[in-house]
Amino acid sequence: MGIIFYLSSMQGNTPVENPPIRFFVIRKGAHIGEYFILMLLSLNYFKNLFLNNKARIFIFSGLLSLTYAFSDEFHQLFVYGREGKIRDVGFDLIGIILAGVIGWFWMRRKK
Repeated sequence: MGIIFYLSSMQGNTPVENPPIRFFVIRKGAHIGEYFILMLLSLNYFKNLFLNNKARIFIFSGLLSLTYAFSDEFHQLFVYGREGKIRDVGFDLIGIILAGVIGWFWMRRKK
């Protein structure tokens, strides 16, 4: 969370009117990757906290990650050159869901 906050605190550049596709892929891929990692770390934390209650593990991990995604976009509203976009929360949610699916299969395999 600290790394995400730090990266979100960096000043942005002037928005590019028509950015190249690689710019878009790199930026949005970073959103997916950051929240994929956050969700995996959250799953690991809550797995140790709730032990065998898989429903609680996934609910708490997902809510924590999604809440942080919203708060991160809100935070970016106050950073010069950045803007908070609900669309970015959607990309964050993709990472959260991917990590949740992988975490689900990983926990089932570990039995």
